[in-house]
Amino acid sequence: MASDTTTGARGPYAKTAAVRQRILEAGMQCFAQVGYFATSLNDIADRAGISRRGLGHHFKSKEELLTEVLDQRQDEDAELIRHTTGLDSLAAVLTVSTLNTERPGLIQLYSLLRADATATEHPAHDHHRLQYDRLRQYLVRAFDEVRAAGQLASDEDSGTLASTYLALMDGLQIQWLYNRENTDIDRVLRSYLRSVIPEFPSATAHSTPVDAVPTVST
Repeated sequence: MASDTTTGARGPYAKTAAVRQRILEAGMQCFAQVGYFATSLNDIADRAGISRRGLGHHFKSKEELLTEVLDQRQDEDAELIRHTTGLDSLAAVLTVSTLNTERPGLIQLYSLLRADATATEHPAHDHHRLQYDRLRQYLVRAFDEVRAAGQLASDEDSGTLASTYLALMDGLQIQWLYNRENTDIDRVLRSYLRSVIPEFPSATAHSTPVDAVPTVST
């Protein structure tokens, strides 16, 4: 029997997992191109190369599929920033922002959904609201730790610094979608961090493998 070398799964289970992942990728691409409301499950099934009935075996609704797409990516990003403190926390968030440029569809999806999902009836509204709240809390904690270590060269409160960092990340991603050649997300974010934390590394994230991002257990 053929095996899935990534998960160790075998036979029908491996095939089912592969099809499910293909549906998620197709969903991400469709949502990114035309938005949630303009996308149909038939569109996603066609892109995934399966029947509408086959898609229904994995996801009962478009809302369920969108939720899974968002949750999966959030889990992947969380792995990169978990168990970090201070400078390492800020560096990890910067790395996530830079790595996202390797998946343009993902940035396009989040940029589109974050605008659409401001409507409370949007199925992704709570996801994005909680994501912003949690990431802001994470950044506030990181700036507080940098301040406590005597590394912060700013009189602004940590909440303001965190909100500025979040605004820069979102704004730069939109600029990058319009002009990728002249928008260096890593350089601009790193410049902002160095303006308030002189000790922040000047090396670019492009030259630092993900596995090399320092982590500190909390």
